[in-house]
Amino acid sequence: MNTSSKVHLAKYLKECGNYTKSQVQDLIKQKRVLVNHHYYPLSYIVKESDIIRVDGMVLSKVPYVYYLYHKPVGIVCTNNLNIKNNIIKQVNLPYRVFCVGRLDKESSGLIILTNDGVFANDLINADKNVEKEYIVTLEKPIDQKLLESLKTPITIRNKITKETRVKIINNYSFQIILTDGKYHQIRRLVIRGENKVKTLKRIRIGKYKLNGLKENEILKFNGGNDEKI
Repeated sequence: MNTSSKVHLAKYLKECGNYTKSQVQDLIKQKRVLVNHHYYPLSYIVKESDIIRVDGMVLSKVPYVYYLYHKPVGIVCTNNLNIKNNIIKQVNLPYRVFCVGRLDKESSGLIILTNDGVFANDLINADKNVEKEYIVTLEKPIDQKLLESLKTPITIRNKITKETRVKIINNYSFQIILTDGKYHQIRRLVIRGENKVKTLKRIRIGKYKLNGLKENEILKFNGGNDEKI
């Protein structure tokens, strides 16, 4: 970790130890954290020369990791381990990661898992215009009303969605590309077009593709802020 940017002990513990905010607070309260054999508050500025121990073990930086995961229907994109079928227990990785670009429980497809917050923000920030591509199948045939709905912006949580690109695959399915991806955006557009989603699968986020990754398979890849997404 580059501590020249004035990293507080709280942030250091979260990033290097992969602890949650509440866990970090408990560690300090319980006097389980030593900096050069002394106790310090969470506001302490970590120095390059500091040796930090948690429960007697020297804490070193956890490397950033990046995974592609083919989420099946039924898996919930949450870090809450108390929720049934949560994605964290499903993938069972050795690092504490989070989802980049969530999918609802009824949807499947590409999820990126990482512990790199800057990389994740570059993927989900609407201002970056990162494309997300989906394949959707419907309960009723595609008609003009649905096509108009898919291509017309909609207001979700007081924000107007950006334009989409749509390609018809057959009478009951289409591909759609979004650059924002609001909550249930595709399902809302389909409902407005008086149809209903049967299946929804994401196949791409930026340059990252599902390709031949099978359901519930996970693939590690090289990522980072120097990568063009």
